[in-house]
Amino acid sequence: MTDEGCGSCGACTGAVTVTAPGSRFTRPLSPHVNTGSCGGAGSEAYLTFTLGTASDVFITTHGTGIDTVLYVRECSCTGMEVACNDDADGLTTSMLRLNALAPGNYNLFVDTKAAMSADVDVDLYITAPGAASDRCGNPTFIAAGTTAISGNTCTFNHDQAAFGDMVDCTFTGGGAGEDRIYYFYVPTTRTVTFDGCNSATNYDTTIYVRNVCTNTSGPAQVACNDDGCGGMPDACDGGYRSSVTQTLSPGLYHFFADGYFETAWPCPCGDYQYDLIGI
Repeated sequence: MTDEGCGSCGACTGAVTVTAPGSRFTRPLSPHVNTGSCGGAGSEAYLTFTLGTASDVFITTHGTGIDTVLYVRECSCTGMEVACNDDADGLTTSMLRLNALAPGNYNLFVDTKAAMSADVDVDLYITAPGAASDRCGNPTFIAAGTTAISGNTCTFNHDQAAFGDMVDCTFTGGGAGEDRIYYFYVPTTRTVTFDGCNSATNYDTTIYVRNVCTNTSGPAQVACNDDGCGGMPDACDGGYRSSVTQTLSPGLYHFFADGYFETAWPCPCGDYQYDLIGI
């Protein structure tokens, strides 16, 4: 194993530098040099990030179609391994969830099982430490076959906001409430539904789906709805609840259970249940 040009503490040669809050990166694979404790004898790509404070770091290759291994080393290319993963969430791609990772310099290795010439997609998100599903650095997985998700948003942060698409999310305060963040994988083109039109959802909701967790632009937001359940508003539920159905191409997506908020609005957060189709 070589140092790939690192000093006593630094980035691997050719590594792209990631700064918080992170994004999705497409990196070219290079010839095999390194191997993680859980595998990785194929081609590899490098990313590097530096934490000034303890942070939640979420890394996955679920958005790529290549069988991968992920591992992180501290300080340099030959530093101590922090974590390694081969196959996660029932997929042949990988995921690392590094909660409250200590300050320092880190190198991420995106490795493969066999030598190849290709580009690999990797999502890497860095956010402040928080509870599961609070931020992009610690989202909650929706497994294939899941028929419903439920919870409460009131103790969570307002970390993200819906993009006003002028069709289904037209309200200024839509997506300005507390939010919870999920991720899911679509293996084939299919129509997916998140339906909150039920009595278990009791606040003014906004929901949206992105292909990149931290990207707030219109192109990254592939679906959005505010008040899509029909009927007249009834206190803080009824017509204020939301539902969205969207055809998605194969890939990794993030679902946001959010709410409407404005000054003195009585119900920007609460209990939710989304009945799922197509996951």
